[in-house]
Amino acid sequence: MQINLYPETQRIRLRDPILKDDDLRSAASKVAVQICTVKNIAFNPKTSSVLIEYENDSLDQEKLKALIPLARKLQAKVSFYTPKKKPEVLGLISDIEQKVKAWA
Repeated sequence: MQINLYPETQRIRLRDPILKDDDLRSAASKVAVQICTVKNIAFNPKTSSVLIEYENDSLDQEKLKALIPLARKLQAKVSFYTPKKKPEVLGLISDIEQKVKAWA
């Protein structure tokens, strides 16, 4: 999964064909809403991407760095994704969500 952070415009773009799956897209979006104050989330089915616009100063980049090891595990599963791996991918997204919830 490609993840691009644009702090100058307060945007995050997630891009991967797995985001066409409603369950996976919903789980990833749910975590994003917990990471920062979201102004808007838009899905583009042509590019399989989710654009997240967030409130300025609501995204703690130091906390984001703590998610890198889990994001790498997720990337490894997504790189060679098959529908059989969906439960594993959802589980990894859930692991990220639990780490984010622990920030509060």
